[in-house]
Amino acid sequence: MPSLTQIYKTYIQAINDRDWSLVTNLVHPTVTWNQKAYPAQEYITLMTRATDPAPDLKFNIDILLADEEEQIVSVRLLIRGTPEREFLGLKPNGKSVEIVEHVFYKFAEGKIKEVKTVIDMDGLRNQMVDA
Repeated sequence: MPSLTQIYKTYIQAINDRDWSLVTNLVHPTVTWNQKAYPAQEYITLMTRATDPAPDLKFNIDILLADEEEQIVSVRLLIRGTPEREFLGLKPNGKSVEIVEHVFYKFAEGKIKEVKTVIDMDGLRNQMVDA
């Protein structure tokens, strides 16, 4: 069985490639995201709300820690892209953005079961406000 680090890197690459069928295979049929349960397809829809408005959006792993015994992955992501349409509730200004996301994943049976995340929305707002 692949390590959590390998599974997670495959997951991020699948998101960056917009390979939603692979993402679906890497998550449980029900994923709890910030204390709310979603069917896998709805969880993926949440991701596409961020990726669709910025076609060049990429998730880059900055820090990744995996605890195989506890089945937990902790990661700091750098998210970069240029929003072309409304992005996370903000209107695009033609400029690229880079934001930080901190995420904890709980795995079960080799698949992502629970996600707890915090995104630097203040940093995003500051970059998307026209000066």
